[in-house]
Amino acid sequence: MIWLIIIVIFLGAVLAVMLVFLFSFQREQILAALRKPEEQRIEARIPTRVGLELSDPDEPLIYEVTFTENVSRQGARVLTKRRWRSNDSVLVKLPQECLSSRARITYRQPLKGDEFAMGLQFSCVVYDPPSYFTSDRKST
Repeated sequence: MIWLIIIVIFLGAVLAVMLVFLFSFQREQILAALRKPEEQRIEARIPTRVGLELSDPDEPLIYEVTFTENVSRQGARVLTKRRWRSNDSVLVKLPQECLSSRARITYRQPLKGDEFAMGLQFSCVVYDPPSYFTSDRKST
């Protein structure tokens, strides 16, 4: 009888450890499933590092050169050192292009040091990823 209790306790501990590892690796997916529908992303985010220039629409000659962390068809997450404000507009330009696109800053998240991550939402499609990245897949 004691052996049976020890085996049940051992198997329970193994199961608990496996669940902890599963949940720690699947944390983002679990949190995404629990979010309200309006907080969920509609499009897949593709990890891509693209250099671009950010400037204030009121001061287009003063700009910051930065990089994206990921992109989607109508948005991007960029790294910045400037303290932009959420819901403000920003002009986004690829260094090799002549035209700028206007984007809305959806969020600003402080990172280590003097760096920030910032979400940009474009008013039109700016990136068209290959279909194998977006085949009816939602990302968080």
